[in-house]
Amino acid sequence: MANKALIEHLGLTTEQKALAMLACVAQETKVALERLISDFGLSLLQLNILHALDYAEQGTLTVNQLKAVMLDETPNVSRTLNKLVDMGMVEKKRSSEDQRVVYVSITDKGSQIHRDADQAMQNYQSPLNAEESEQLYQLLKKF
Repeated sequence: MANKALIEHLGLTTEQKALAMLACVAQETKVALERLISDFGLSLLQLNILHALDYAEQGTLTVNQLKAVMLDETPNVSRTLNKLVDMGMVEKKRSSEDQRVVYVSITDKGSQIHRDADQAMQNYQSPLNAEESEQLYQLLKKF
């Protein structure tokens, strides 16, 4: 919140203020969403992986396919997948034709936790009304 007040009083152009405010709001929203799913023992990256796997056509993706659909271009996907395997939420299986290819699938436990965490995230309350949300959405699509 302090960063928002600071942005207002800096000698920035309106465009610079808007971008700084966007970054600040994005960080605050990320923290709020992380709090909402903390009871599930998941990070946002882990939830994004579960989401991608739960909605994959065959319920399975290769590690490279998974990396391609991630919101966050992070090199931590393999490490995060191993944590999810340890938690019993996903399974990994090497291809019998090509040992370099690893297939990842979501377990029933992972699917249930994904749905429960998604439900918890729907409790996030935006300060915007429906019309303002639509306006913001249309503006953000321009980025």
